[in-house]
This record gives sequence, C-alpha cells and structure tokens, in this order.
Amino acid sequence: MEIFGLEPFVAAIAITAIGVSLSVLLGWLKGTGSFNIRQVVASGLIAFIVSIQLVIAELSVLPGDLEGLTLGSIIFALIAQIAGIDSLAKSAAKAVSKARKLE
Repeated sequence: MEIFGLEPFVAAIAITAIGVSLSVLLGWLKGTGSFNIRQVVASGLIAFIVSIQLVIAELSVLPGDLEGLTLGSIIFALIAQIAGIDSLAKSAAKAVSKARKLE
C-alpha cells in the first residue's frame, strides 16, 4: 500500500519529521527565553524516536482501500499527535523526577 505515492516506511519518516518540526516550531514560537539549539536537537531526537513507532504502528493497520480524504485526515491526525508528543514526554519525565525526589 502506498501513502500519497510513498512507501509506508518513507511516509512514516516524512509524517514523523513534519510532526517533530511542528513541535519544535510551536515550542520556539511559545518561548520567550533564549533559544538553546542543543536542547532543541535533543528534544527533537527523542520526539522522533518515540513518534516513529507510533506512526509505523498506525500505518501498518490501515486498510489499503482508503480514499484520499480519509487517508489525509488520518495523516493530519498523526502529525497533530506527534506535534504534542514532545510536551507529553517532557511532562512525564518531570513527573517521574518529582516522584523520585519525594521518595
């Protein structure tokens, strides 16, 4: 099954890269402090590694006969999920760190 003319794995990489890029862009636009490129790269790599697994899992269960609009809706939903996954991962890491300090 091709996704917008791309092989599923290539499509998964493209979807993940777009989602992570949006996440980084949104973080930069919301931020008022200094821009730390090392922190951005580290955050982006973590988000990519976590997100690619989600995208591959989702794409692997899609039926092959989806119409363009339905497929587009699913792809945009995946990108939106990825754009928010970075903040979810950071929140989880902060919660674990906080819980460890309380022990």
